[in-house]
Amino acid sequence: MSNWTLTNKDLYLLVKMLGGKILIGISNPFPDYHEDELEKEWEKMFKKLHKFQLLDYIEGDLKFEDQFIKAMWVLARSNLVAEIVTDHNEQSIFYFSDDRVIECLRENEMSYKIIQHPAPDYTMKQVIFPRMLMGIEDRPVRLQDPLYLIPSEYFSYCERLATFNIDKVAINNNIISDSLLVKQFSRSIQRKIYTNRLMVFYKNEIEWNIEGVHILSSPSYNWTLRMVNKDGMEWLRSCQASGETLVHEIAGVFERVKKKQEVN
Repeated sequence: MSNWTLTNKDLYLLVKMLGGKILIGISNPFPDYHEDELEKEWEKMFKKLHKFQLLDYIEGDLKFEDQFIKAMWVLARSNLVAEIVTDHNEQSIFYFSDDRVIECLRENEMSYKIIQHPAPDYTMKQVIFPRMLMGIEDRPVRLQDPLYLIPSEYFSYCERLATFNIDKVAINNNIISDSLLVKQFSRSIQRKIYTNRLMVFYKNEIEWNIEGVHILSSPSYNWTLRMVNKDGMEWLRSCQASGETLVHEIAGVFERVKKKQEVN
C-alpha cells in the first residue's frame, strides 16, 4: 500500500473538506486564521497534492488518487481512534474503519507520515500490540493488590523519577506509607525504563468517550495502569503485570470499547 507525508494543516483541511467535524489526536492548526488566510492554505495544499500526483483537475472538478482519498475518508468518518505515545516520544494515531486502519505517525510538530494498514484485527495484533510492548521484558509479579493513582500525579512521577507524595498515595489507598506495595511502585518509578500509553477514543451517537492504559516497565517490575472511574473521580488502577497480563490489558481496552459501542 502507498504511504504519504502530510502536514497537520493538510490533514485538517482534507478532513474538513470531506465533512469531518473533528480530527481526534491533531489539534486545529488554524484557530485564529481569517477567511482570506484559509483560502491561501487551501490553494497551497491543492498545489502540493497536484505536484505529488495525488490530485488532478478534470473538466473543472477535483479528482483525487483513489487510495489516497479512501484513506482521507477513513480519517474523516472514523468513530474509533487509537493513540499510542511511547517513551521514545513517538506518537501514532490510528483511525479505524471496517476494512482498513490509517496510521498518522508524527515525524515532527507539523509533519505526519500516513501509513495504510490492513483490517483492524490484524493491525491491533501485528502493529499496535508490538508497538506498545517494544523493548519491555517479562518480569515476575510479586503482589496482586492494585494501587490507585491520580493521573496527573503519575505523569509527574515519571518526569521526576520519584513518587514525591507517598503519604498522599497511602491515604488514597487506605494503606500505610511504608507498605511493600508503595515501596515496590516507588522503586519501579525510580528505575523506570519505559512508560507507554494507549488511549482509545470512541464515539457514540452524541459524544466522544475514552478508554486507556499505561505500561510502566523497570528492571524490578512491570505495571499496567488502567483508566478507571472510582467514587466519581478518574484514577489509574496500577497493578504489577507479567508479559501475558500486559497483552491482556492492552487487548482489554479494545474489548471494553467494543462492548460499549455494541450497547450504544
